[in-house]
This record gives sequence, C-alpha cells and structure tokens, in this order.
Amino acid sequence: MKLFISCIAMLIFAQFSFANGVVITDRASGTYLKMINSGISVSVQNQISTVKTSQTFFNDSSISEAIEYGFPLPSNASVTQLKWRVDNGVWQFASFISGGSSGGTGGTLNANLAAYLGATPLFFVFNNQIAANSQIEVELTYVQLLSYSFGEVTFKYPSDYSLIQSGIITNTQIFNFELSSGRTIDTIESLNNTSTITNDGHLATATITQFESASINDVVIKYRLASDELGVIPFSTILPAGQNTCDDFGNGFFGLVVEPESNPNTAIIQKNFVLIIDSSGSMSGNKMTQAKEAATFIVNNLNVGDKFNIVDFDNNIVPFRPTLVDYNPTNAAAALAFINNIVALGSTNISGSLTTAINQFGGASLDEANIIVFFTDGEATAGITSTQGILTSVESSVGQIETEIFLFTFGIGDNVTTDLLTLLATDNNGFATFLGNDEIADVISNFYLTIRNPVLLHPVISVVPADAISNIFPNPLPNLYKGQQLIFTGRYQVPQDIQLTLSGTAFNQQVQYVYNLNLSNQNNQAYAFLPKLWAKNKMESLLIDYYSLPQGSPAAQTIKQTIEQTSICYQVLSPFTSLGDSSLSDEEFMADDNNHSLKFFPNPFTSETKASIYLYESAAIFIKIYSIDGKLLKTITLDGIFGENLITIDGLDNTNNVLSAGMYIYTISIGGKDTYFGKLIKN
Repeated sequence: MKLFISCIAMLIFAQFSFANGVVITDRASGTYLKMINSGISVSVQNQISTVKTSQTFFNDSSISEAIEYGFPLPSNASVTQLKWRVDNGVWQFASFISGGSSGGTGGTLNANLAAYLGATPLFFVFNNQIAANSQIEVELTYVQLLSYSFGEVTFKYPSDYSLIQSGIITNTQIFNFELSSGRTIDTIESLNNTSTITNDGHLATATITQFESASINDVVIKYRLASDELGVIPFSTILPAGQNTCDDFGNGFFGLVVEPESNPNTAIIQKNFVLIIDSSGSMSGNKMTQAKEAATFIVNNLNVGDKFNIVDFDNNIVPFRPTLVDYNPTNAAAALAFINNIVALGSTNISGSLTTAINQFGGASLDEANIIVFFTDGEATAGITSTQGILTSVESSVGQIETEIFLFTFGIGDNVTTDLLTLLATDNNGFATFLGNDEIADVISNFYLTIRNPVLLHPVISVVPADAISNIFPNPLPNLYKGQQLIFTGRYQVPQDIQLTLSGTAFNQQVQYVYNLNLSNQNNQAYAFLPKLWAKNKMESLLIDYYSLPQGSPAAQTIKQTIEQTSICYQVLSPFTSLGDSSLSDEEFMADDNNHSLKFFPNPFTSETKASIYLYESAAIFIKIYSIDGKLLKTITLDGIFGENLITIDGLDNTNNVLSAGMYIYTISIGGKDTYFGKLIKN
C-alpha cells in the first residue's frame, strides 16, 4: 500500500544497510509486534544478489491490532516481492500498483525506529488487523548489485535488532549465504559471527544459526576473487514462449560482467583532479571534520603525474592555487595545510565554485581525464541560486573550455537539492551520491579509490550479428576503472553464438575488447533474476532521462508511464509505483508460474485483447476484471459452446468508461468449476 523511497535513491552509489523487518502497531511510541523467528536467504550470482528475508511476529497483546510493515531497504535495491501469511495460512501477495507515495500510515517515527529504518525505508500497510495471540510471517525479496573493488566483495546485513526488541528472540535466527562465481573464489570469511563456511572455488556458502538467543551480530561476509583471472562472465536465459508478455523485445535476457585487468602494470589515464569543498556554516562540526578527512585521503592517494587543485567555497570562492599544479611532495604538503585551515562559515555559492573548478581545465590535453568531485550539504544561497540557472552556467563554462569533464556530486544530509546534484552529474559523465551526516569520510574515500585509475572512457557495445542483442542497459554505459566492474544487461530473440565488442578510448586512442559468447536456448533457473535485473537497469536509465526534462512536459510524462508499466509488468518496484494489499491476493492466484492462467494477446493491449478456450461440452463462461486493489470493474457472461470459444476484452468497464492504463486481474470461470487467473496490462 505504501512505499517511501527517494526517487533519486536508485541512482545512489552502492551502500548496503540490510536488516530484519518490523511490524509496527504505533510509530510514535515505538510499539511493535514481537519478532519470534528470522530467516535470511541470500543467493549471489557473480555479484548480483537476490535477498529473501522472512520474519515471524506474534501479537502478544489482548486486542486486535492495526499493523504496518517497515523495512530498512538498501538505497540501491529493488523490491521484487512482498508476501505474508497469518497463523500459517494461505500466502497473501502485495500487488505492484501505479503511484509512488511517501509512506505508511503517516505520523512521526519514534527515534529508535527512525534510526533503525534509515534513509530509504519501505512501508507497507496491511488492510486487515491481526487478532490477539496470532502470528504473521512476512517475506520480502529484492535484487541488487553488490559492491566490488579490486577483487573484493562485501555483503553486510545489520542484524542487531536491539533498537526494536531487547532480550531473547524466542525461536530461531537463521542466515544462509550462497555464492556462485565464474571466477575462482580465493577466500570467504564471516567477520562478526561464528559461521559454517564452505568453498570449493566456484561455489561457497556461509551459514549462521542461533536458537533462543539475543539478536545475532551484524552479518559481514567478505570474499575475494582470484586476481589472475580477468573478469569476463556472460549469463543468459530464455523464457518459454508466451511467458513474457510485457514487451516484444524477445524472450531472451542477457548479462555480462566485465572487469579490466587490475595488476600493477595496467596502463591508466592521467588525471586532472579538482576537489570542491563546501565550507558554509551548516558544514560546521562533525561534517567539516569528515570532509577534511576525505579531502586529506584523496590528496594522499593521487598518482604521480596527476595535476590537481582544491576549491574551498562558502559565499566566497578560495582556490588552493590559481591553476592546476603537479602532484609532488611539496604541493601535496601545501594542499594538506590548506585543507587543515578550512573553517565552516558563510553561505553557499555553488555556481561560483563550479565555474572556478571548470576553468581549471582550459588548457588540458585531450588524452587526460578531467575530474571534479563536489560535495555540499545545502541549497544554493549565494551567486546563481536557481537549479536551471546553475545548470546553464555549468553548461556554458564547459562549452568555453572545449574539453570534457567528469563531475561527481555528493549531497550530505536532508537539505540538498537532489535534482540539481543529479543533473549536474549525469549531464557531465558522472553520478550523484547522497549521504547521511556521518558517512562523508568513508564513502568519499572509497569512491576516490574507485575512480582513481580510469582505463576505458565512453565504452560502447557492438554485436555481430548486429541485431542479436537489443535494449542494453545501463545506457549510456559508465566508464571503466582499474579494479572495478561493469555489469550490463540486454535482450535477445534468437539463441545463437555472437561476437560482442566493448570499445572506448584510453590515452586518446581507441581501445576494444572482443568476446565470443553464446546466447542460451535454455530457461536457466539459476539466472531467474535476469528479467528483474534488466527491468531495474532499464528503469534507472530512464529515470536519468526523466529528471533531465521539464517536469510535467509530455516527454517526461511518457517516460514516467514507461517506467510505471515496466515496474508493474516485471514486478520490480520503482519511484512511481508502490505496493498494494489486494483482497484478491492468493498464492496460486498471484504466482507467475500459475498453470491455470489463460493467455490473452496482445498483452499489454491498447483497446482490445483476445483469448480462446476450447470446451468439450457447452457451459457458461464468466469473465471478471478487477483493479489491482480488488475492485470489480467488468463482468462478461458468455454461453460457451462445444469447441473453440473466443473471449474479447474491449478495455471498457461495466459503465462503458475506458479503463485507465495500468495492471488488472482477470478471472474466468467455466460452468462454475474450472477457474483461470491472470494479469492484463493496458497501455
């Protein structure tokens, strides 16, 4: 019913904050159902994780309670399913419906609850109350890409439930982690808990089990992949004919993981690097301390041969040096002293700081990477203050220097202008990251290690045969850096052998990598995550286009509608959709592999869709169309005959009004006996 997740959050640099769900009876007072069981199952295929987290809660009060579910959703995760059952009854499934919302039953969150749920919580309101002495089991599934750096991958699941519930978890806590990797798994370890570990080189597991104990410690699983194996891992699967009716791009889904070589001899591109530090008054205290730590780390880790500068700004703009300087011990020492002397005062002149930084690159060589890292905790209050005005100023400055820049923006806290920082980055070959007040030093330091050594700029993909793969996302592809990975997905119609070329520039020279791959003719269950990962990548790419357009414009609305349709049909949550508690939900009814579904074509449809059914004796056929929230919209009755019967749905409700675009549920009953269920998408 309700989901709270920032529209920009899907673009955030990967941070992981997983935890158990909470069933809430009163937000303000911090009253919850008691958790009695917890089971977490994590399946990782080459750094692509599917997390299934399930908890059972008990109503130990003497009355029925209205309840909602809260979960501290990772900022880069995409929900693919939420289901629940009461007293071990029939599973109920949440529906994906149009309309993103700001979450839950409303009201102020208790301090402990707010701290536990974090910056991007998911909320879901149940239609029905839970009776006294009843229990409810809630299971949430989501997909995401795990962070990867120089062969090391870290999975975190903060399991400390003490902010919500102290004392003993009555029954069990189980954590199962399974990793399948095309590259050899050198090591795997569990850092905070006693775990049972197995590793045969390509399949590894970690298991934690506790009975009648306090909540287990935060789970941290780290594994390292072989450094002498280049990470080129393809995966593909093709769905059975007719199973995917969301689009006409084909039933095949393809993915590729690519890692450039990360040995010490790998050639890298020389950088011109400018760090912009917000020193306005709101940055005082711990934020400024962390900002200085991050800046110090970057200066200490520049490469010999790089040029750099630092721009300190409040309402005034104060550069470390008038122009870029060589990175050497003398300049590094002076820069560290400059950083140490920065004081947080004044207002926020974003436009002036960016213009000063961009002008540093006026004489840069074309074979150098011009990188700006910019972070701020507030809105523009000096210089140009409007979003469009700042964007226009930056565009003009970049045009005047006639060279390319890579701008990475960091927003700190809750008062930043998210659309401005996002557009500044995406318009200039970078990305935006949004942080809490206590994350500055760690996140920016780790980010710098990621972009420190670019090895392939502006990568593009070509395929032989030319039309073998389509709809590749992310689009455009991000730059490749030493020790990092590129993961992309696409679609195909024909299983076949292909030649895929990844090309780009390095040192102002064309570089390309050629891979001979196979597009599978099998429905590989190990890659069941691929359709949802493709949909997630598509929506995230479209979001960048959406936010770059004037809000409310026809083009923006068209993109928004495409995101909604993709979200609903592929059942992957987006900023423009939410989860609804449908009275029609039932395990057999909502399951994608429902053998009692009857196929309509076309689906999605615009004005009309049809299906045929063969009867071995005459019988009445009853067709009902429901909205996703369970409202009956259309009833059709046919006198079925022996032989083939054609069912036509005309896109109108019982009052002859046109059904709006979205997802609908149909039921078809034959003679009061056999019943068919399915989903329809109307464009």
